[in-house]
Amino acid sequence: MKGYIKYIAFLVVILLSILWLGGFFSKKIPTKEVAKESKVVYGLTVGTVEKLDYVETPYIGQVVADQRAEVSTRIMGRVLKVHVKEGECVRAGRLLVSIDASDVQAQVNAIEQQRKQAEKAYESALAQYEAVKKTYERYSALLNQSAITQHEFDQVKAQFESAKAQVEQAKAGIEALKAQKSAVASNLAYANLTAPFDGCVVQKNVDVGDLAVPGQPMLILEKAPYRAEVYLPERFLGKVKVGSSLKVEIDGKVLEGRVVEIGISVDPATRTFRVKLSVPSSGLSSGKLARVLIPEDQSTLVVPQSAIVRRFDFTGVWVVREDNTLELRFVRLGDTLGDKVQVLSGLKEGERVVIQGTEKACEGCKVGG
Repeated sequence: MKGYIKYIAFLVVILLSILWLGGFFSKKIPTKEVAKESKVVYGLTVGTVEKLDYVETPYIGQVVADQRAEVSTRIMGRVLKVHVKEGECVRAGRLLVSIDASDVQAQVNAIEQQRKQAEKAYESALAQYEAVKKTYERYSALLNQSAITQHEFDQVKAQFESAKAQVEQAKAGIEALKAQKSAVASNLAYANLTAPFDGCVVQKNVDVGDLAVPGQPMLILEKAPYRAEVYLPERFLGKVKVGSSLKVEIDGKVLEGRVVEIGISVDPATRTFRVKLSVPSSGLSSGKLARVLIPEDQSTLVVPQSAIVRRFDFTGVWVVREDNTLELRFVRLGDTLGDKVQVLSGLKEGERVVIQGTEKACEGCKVGG
């Protein structure tokens, strides 16, 4: 009996120990999710997603000079001297390049010698003609007097006609050599190349000792004013007119451009036509990128460029939720419109986004006041 009581007492002690370890005798705290406290970020500027009823679509062109000349030669020879430097501005008629024209000069001298020989041949033919002419006149008188036969007269007449033809041939030979000399000598003018107009040397392709090749540009000369040249889609033909004002972006600056020239034909391959616009020429040079902004009726969403976050291949913006916390959201962008960028997907009109201080933003953080 005593052993049975000890056994029951042992079980009671074990049970009470288990209940105590399990917290049965302690005050219970109801279970619930522990709220995580959001980090507050200060120094952020928040803006809204805007909707534009029209956009200024940029079309890529380039700056070109109003006058442009590729200075080349018609003769082949070594460059003796280049009288200008790249970037130098010159007056019309200024000597630019001197080329060795000794080969051309040798041809001119050879033709001149041939001309002198032809003149001597002409003088000889003329003397022969004068002698035969007198014989012909004498025989003509004798034929009228029936002092000679017709056969004898015909022989003298044939000699006369032959002598006359030789004179004409010698004279024609002299004229041909004169024309040939003039043609060859005209190439000597291309041995000393001069500026065709007032302008600046924008490109120099030769140095002393180089071989000048006919038709290959040695210098490129340009003259202000400069134009913005762009090729626009066919749908704008008839809508863009001479005198129209359009915005032109060059070197990050938006300039006022005026249409001065419009091509009347459409390129069948690209379905575009050429347009030239006058722009303020200060600080411009040919070849610079020009973005011509064409207004089009098309609603679109835009955000400031400063709101865009780029991380490797990811492009997004920090969106401020209704509870004032931040969310980094992926967006798909379109064209750049001045200091704003077109958003094709990922945002809605009126949503709040961080436009300044994006480097401070973090996922789930709260925007401070």
